[in-house]
Amino acid sequence: MAESATTALQEQVLDSITTAQDATLKVFRGWTKTLASTPNVNELFSVPKVDTYYGFAEKLWAAQRDFVVGLLELATEAGKTVPDNVKRTAERTASASTPSSSK
Repeated sequence: MAESATTALQEQVLDSITTAQDATLKVFRGWTKTLASTPNVNELFSVPKVDTYYGFAEKLWAAQRDFVVGLLELATEAGKTVPDNVKRTAERTASASTPSSSK
């Protein structure tokens, strides 16, 4: 009887170990299938082309240049349409507001 109890215990231990090993193998098979089906890391995090950034920078500079040129053209036109007496008044006001250098 002691021998059969020992044999039964050994079989239970071996069954438990085999069940745990089978479960571990099943988990690893699932992981490898999952990893095989995912895209490559290089595909997810590709390095952008530098030309893309330079192209954006060129477009940004062009937009800013056009904006500044437009502002200067408007300011020039506005300066041409301001009557001379308003210009003289503005000049006198500006010269009167500057401190005199005579002491």
